[in-house]
Parts: sequence; C-alpha cells; structure tokens
Amino acid sequence: MNFARIILVVSFVFGSVSHALSQSNFFQEDLFNLESDVMSGFSDNGRMKVLMLTLAPYGMTETAAGEISKALQLSIFNTNHFTVVGPSEWNAQIRERDPSLADCNDIACGVLVGKLFGADKVLVGSIRNTSVLGLDGETQGFQMDVRLVDVLTNLTDYTDQILFADAQLHEEFFMLAQRLSKNTELHGYVTSLTNSSIVLDLGVEHGLEMGAQLVIFRREANLLSSGDSEVPKETNIAIARIHRVSQGRANAIIVQQIEPVREGDFVKTYLDVSKQIQLISDTRRELDTQKRLEPPQEEFPLQPELVITDRDLWIQRLQIATAEEERWMIATVGTGAGTLLLLSGRLELVKQSEGVGQLLPWIVGAAFGYSGYQYIQARNILSEIKAEGEIKGFVSNWQFQWNLEKNQPNLVFNYNF
Repeated sequence: MNFARIILVVSFVFGSVSHALSQSNFFQEDLFNLESDVMSGFSDNGRMKVLMLTLAPYGMTETAAGEISKALQLSIFNTNHFTVVGPSEWNAQIRERDPSLADCNDIACGVLVGKLFGADKVLVGSIRNTSVLGLDGETQGFQMDVRLVDVLTNLTDYTDQILFADAQLHEEFFMLAQRLSKNTELHGYVTSLTNSSIVLDLGVEHGLEMGAQLVIFRREANLLSSGDSEVPKETNIAIARIHRVSQGRANAIIVQQIEPVREGDFVKTYLDVSKQIQLISDTRRELDTQKRLEPPQEEFPLQPELVITDRDLWIQRLQIATAEEERWMIATVGTGAGTLLLLSGRLELVKQSEGVGQLLPWIVGAAFGYSGYQYIQARNILSEIKAEGEIKGFVSNWQFQWNLEKNQPNLVFNYNF
C-alpha cells in the first residue's frame, strides 16, 4: 500500500515537474558546456548560486527521492531569488570529471562539488516516510530536513524541517522556498544610474519592498583562494534605500558611500527585516571605520628651513668678537699715533692755541688709554671663543714638528671632536 502511494506521488510530481521545467527552459537550454574544462551551469544574472544535492532517502527509493528533489528545485527557482543547478544537471558533468563525486548527498561532498561549479550555497537534505496528523486523522506522509551551507565558510546559513502529506506537497514546498528566500541574501546588480538614484534589476517579483535597504559591493579583480577554487574579493562601497519599486526593477537612493557607484556593481540584502537591519548595521560600521582609517590626504609644500646648530651660533659669536677686536685695535693705533704727535710738539696748532688746545694732548692720551683697554678686553674675549671652539671640535689645531729620524719637517694636524 505504501509503495503504491509512493509510486502515485512520484508519477504526479514527475508529470508536473517535467512540464514546468520545460517551460522554465531547464531542459530546453544547454546549461552545460561539456566540451569546456571549466564546470558551468549557473546563469550569470547576479543571483545567489545554489547547488542542490539529491535528498538522501530513508524508507523510500532513490528514484522517488530524486523526483521530489526536482519539485523542490522548481519551487526554489520560482522565487526569483536563486539560480539553481539540480542533481540531474551537475551529475552529467561530474561523472566525466570525477565519478566518485556523482550522486553524493552529504555536506562534505556537496561543498566540494559546489566549489568546482562556483556555487555560493549548497542545499543538502533528507526525506523519509512518516505519519502525519491531518484533518482525517493520522495518515502516511513525509518528513523533509534541509540545510543551506555556505561553500566558502562551510557554515550553515539556514535549516528547516517540514511534514507534509501527498496533497500538501506543492504548498509546503512553496512555503519552504519562501522561507529560504527570506533568510538568504538576495543578490542583484546596478543596471543604470540616474541623476538622483540608481536602477536595480530587483523588484516586487523578487520580494523587494519600498523602504528596504541594501548594500552595494564591488567584486575586485584580485582573487581570494578558497580550497580548490578562487572567489573574487568583495568590497562594500555603499548603502542605498529603495524609494520606487516595480515588478522587475527598483530605484534606490544612496544613503552612505565611500566610493562612487558604477554600472555593474552588485547589491545584496535580506528580505527578513531583522537580518536586513543586522546587515546594514554591520556595513555602516565597516564604512565608517574605513573613512576614519583612510582620511583624504592633502599635500602641503614645505619651504626649506635653516637649522641653527651650536657651531652656527659659535661662528656668529666669533665673527662679532673678531670685528670688535679689529675696531678697538684701529682706535688704539689711531689715538696712540695722535698722542705721540701731540707730545712731540710737531703740530703748530697746539702751540698757537690757548685753552682747550692746550688740553688736547691730554684728551687724545685719555682716548688712547681707553681704546687700549677695550682692545685688550676684546682680544681676551676672542681668545676665549677660539678656545671654546677648539674644545668643542669646531676648529682644528695644527703644529709644526721636526722629524729627527728622517731629518725632515712634518706638518701635523690634531683634530678635536
């Protein structure tokens, strides 16, 4: 009885899924380039890339679990939140590259396959027969456990469990897909720029609402190594708020930015309000920190400055003392010569004059004495300054010596430091 019920469910699911997948071009498009050495299969539309593994069956056949996995894949794809590659698609390539990885349904294997395909997330899960309590009492149904794992960090982003009977399959899958969409990052990109806003490829059909906030980030050219694959480095550059939204497009205004936004930049947000607030808070803190650590720099032209050293000060004092000594030496020589002429009586002016003229020799003699005294003082000060320079190493002494052994003169320099 249970086996017949399972076959009936599988037939129903397979018929509806096959028709829906053909309408969504899952089977009509060539999702893989089998001649290429690079694993492919995800559409490049900026959406979250999810690699879905076959649900691990317990108490049921692998064929039935595979068909139920296809129904879940279609429900997740219809959220417009993800680009999904299911088991039937990625197994076609992996069997040629590494048959040991085909048909895997555990986390370790799934993460490895996800890295080979460049996926963002891996969806793993299990399905088993169980009893479900319905309106007509207890009936035969299914229990499904799913886990969304990040390929880069191997951390679980979201877990869920559903119980459903045959008639509730599509309804439960729809609600499960909505919960996955709400609790997972929604990715898109900037399609164009206007004078006052930016245009995004996200809209109402993706779950976006007026007032929602999102993060704008840029994928750098340099890559970060992650196990067997390389992922682009992502840098958050701005925060924006939705102020106009249509079915498949939205306009947003920039709230905060550290770099100008360009066409082709990526955006991310959460439909869940609490996770969206947490994302925006973390990003705002990150942008504020980058602003503090990287302030705008301005170059100031600096004029060359003269640094006055002890030697410069000593040279100034030496020049002043030398000039003072020369001045008083000239005054002493002049007054001394005048005194001698006056005392010798050769000047007729002194002989013929009376009064002050008679005192002129005494006045000139007094000037000679004063000039001589000042000259001696200036010479002593100059000698002290020279001695200070020799002690501090500002000047060098030299002396003449006679070499008795070689019978020749030597000029010897002694440097003081």
